Amino acid sequence: MRDVIVNHLDSCVGCNRCIRVCPIEEANVAWAEPDGKIKVRVDNTKCIVCGFCLTACHHDSRSYQDDTERFFSDLRIGGQISVFAAPAIRTNFPDYGQLLSLLRQMGVRKIYDVSLGADICTWAHIRYIQKNGPKPIISQPCPAIVNYILKHRNELIKHLSPVHSPMLCTAIFMRKYEKVGTKIAALSPCAAKTHEFDATGYVDYNVTFKKLQEYLKQNRISMPMNSSGFDNYEAGLGSLYPMPGGLKECVEHYVGKKLRIDKSEGVSVVYKALDEYAKQPMSKLPAVFDVLNCLEGCNVGTGCGEHLDVFEVNSKMDALRQAAIKEDNVAYMDELFKKFDETLQLEDFIRHYTPSTVRPIHVSQEDINAAFVALSKFTADEKDFSCGACGCDTCLEMAVKVAKGVSIPASCPEKVQKDVAREHAEAKGILDNFLKSSEIVVNETGGINKMIKDINEKMDEVTDAIASYNQMITDIERISEKVNIISLNASVEAAKAGQYGRAFDVVAKEIRSLAQSSANSAAKTKVASEKANSAMDMVNKSISKINEKVQSSHETIMDISDNTKKLLHEQGR
Repeated sequence: MRDVIVNHLDSCVGCNRCIRVCPIEEANVAWAEPDGKIKVRVDNTKCIVCGFCLTACHHDSRSYQDDTERFFSDLRIGGQISVFAAPAIRTNFPDYGQLLSLLRQMGVRKIYDVSLGADICTWAHIRYIQKNGPKPIISQPCPAIVNYILKHRNELIKHLSPVHSPMLCTAIFMRKYEKVGTKIAALSPCAAKTHEFDATGYVDYNVTFKKLQEYLKQNRISMPMNSSGFDNYEAGLGSLYPMPGGLKECVEHYVGKKLRIDKSEGVSVVYKALDEYAKQPMSKLPAVFDVLNCLEGCNVGTGCGEHLDVFEVNSKMDALRQAAIKEDNVAYMDELFKKFDETLQLEDFIRHYTPSTVRPIHVSQEDINAAFVALSKFTADEKDFSCGACGCDTCLEMAVKVAKGVSIPASCPEKVQKDVAREHAEAKGILDNFLKSSEIVVNETGGINKMIKDINEKMDEVTDAIASYNQMITDIERISEKVNIISLNASVEAAKAGQYGRAFDVVAKEIRSLAQSSANSAAKTKVASEKANSAMDMVNKSISKINEKVQSSHETIMDISDNTKKLLHEQGR
């Protein structure tokens, strides 16, 4: 079967709306991208084309494809095509007669009303039951229902009505009884009809009302002023088939309440009803189970335009009903069935089904338990939280999907909330530890600052001592100079005294020697003092740099500590 539902993953946000409305457990597959974004794609091998993900998605992540483009392309190149239109054309195209005229102008050969095929379908059901007895059957005009049974509920195939749908009854009537030799296109309210047409081979194009409306708008095609009708003879009650319980109403019109006919419609209930049907004993089953995928019937099917007014739709359907059951029309409908008996062969409208079974993914209880662990659900209350935000009705359903690999724990908001809370607690613990460490560092840097202050004070004392020492050296140098002058003067006076001054001259020489020795010592001391000053200057510069860095680190740590306290305070609120 062709893929009908199309994924547009770029716009998918992983909101789980598609999962929530899907009746098939394994038809949607969720995963996380490397960047953590969750995506959900449809698995077309398991999808029944119920179409509810199309309306549920608010992000244009899902669409469907039909044959509208190919239909018009083939018409443009002269393709020989005839058309039949579902009764829902009356509610989707209020001026549908103008649409039929447009199609004829574009080259369509014949146009038939499926209402006639619906009457044939009703006739065939009644004659089949009369011939084979009132064995429980499930009506099959809805292809999504047929897909569900053929793919996922093969045990119900024996109950699936063997009578073709109204559309296929129309196509068979066109080919076998009207001798229409062209290709056939269906103007259809249903995206899933593509599968029915592909499986049976009677119809070549599924042109849905929605895609048809879009095509006309995009190509700016205007409707002609004149209206056209159908090429078949007038139908009876068949136009009511698009309504919920339409088949039921049509059958009961002819046979009354002789047969028990139950009905169910809407994706939220009909598939559960079919599951329950499979469990019932034959004695409890109705003669006919009239089922539809869409809650409001085919008039607002998956291939219909949006924003249809349900009350307006029902008003139009009631007008058709009232016209059909008028006294003069009842006689015509009786004549119509006589005509069918005379001209139609029941066997021509019988369908034989081929299962396209999808094997479900089997998981063990151990796998489910492991999934609960992955979902951080350990207690009975946690396993029964069942908020539905993941798209599943219960946490058990979610655990099964995780075990099957079609969903992921990250799709569970409660788990995500727990993970966030845990990560928050871990982050708070890290911040608490960091705050304690930063306070220790602040205290230690404060002690270092005090030590540097004490060193600076001691260095100031050393600097003052060196300065005093330098002054002493200067004084010694001056004394040495004066002593040297005195020794020179003494030598001069000793020379004048002659031999009487020799002894004094010896003393003068000793004094000169002492002066020279003092000068030499002072010079050496001065060199040492200059080196000490240079070393002290280097020490002061180094201590100053250390002090700047320690002070900067201290201020930074203080800022970080203050910000951490603020953050912890905000998180604690």
